[in-house]
Amino acid sequence: MPNGNDNPDLKDIWTVINEARRELAEVKGMLNIHFSDQNIHHHPPCHPAEEIRRTMLSAAGAALLALLAAIGSIIANVVR
Repeated sequence: MPNGNDNPDLKDIWTVINEARRELAEVKGMLNIHFSDQNIHHHPPCHPAEEIRRTMLSAAGAALLALLAAIGSIIANVVR
């Protein structure tokens, strides 16, 4: 830790939170540029943006499958 011991103080936590917010804003800006209008940047989108898009679509697909499985389980218990 920057304060010299293993326990973070409020300043350390605040610094980490602000860095995370900056990085998220950067990713959000990158995604907006790459996927909002194809003529703003290059086509096809750069590799990191494409990987993030694939990851988001995979997570959405997995969530949808889990939802369908839960609904199927509820229906199976009701029918039984």
